[in-house]
Amino acid sequence: MKRGALSLALALGLGAVPAGCRRSPDGLREWTPADHGHGADDPGGAPSGPSSGDPLASAQALYGAQCAGCHGPHGQGDGPQAALFRPADLTDPTLQGSRTDEDLARAITQGRGRMPAFGAMVRPEGVQLLVRLLRSWRR
Repeated sequence: MKRGALSLALALGLGAVPAGCRRSPDGLREWTPADHGHGADDPGGAPSGPSSGDPLASAQALYGAQCAGCHGPHGQGDGPQAALFRPADLTDPTLQGSRTDEDLARAITQGRGRMPAFGAMVRPEGVQLLVRLLRSWRR
């Protein structure tokens, strides 16, 4: 494979499957939080880049890095990966009313359904900021 094609294949995730990753029956590798590009040495509790001091701005940056790929930029379940995973609409009044802050934090840290656990990647302070952001989206 030529160097340019190899770079493109790796960028698209078509390269070798890392050790320990499973493939689904359709041949696709199972998604893991590590696919976001954060290493184990960077738990992702603080967003990169300058902070305005506004906790929701920090939460939005963290959300954009960790959650928006599936849940969409505003939590409506319309991210680029949504067709594959059918993530929850985090703005839905039924979801908002049926889950406590602790339930949301637990889903972020331990995973829920097809959503993987982010507890090893997001510090507790980051989880609380994410919960606060999700609550700001109540309709």
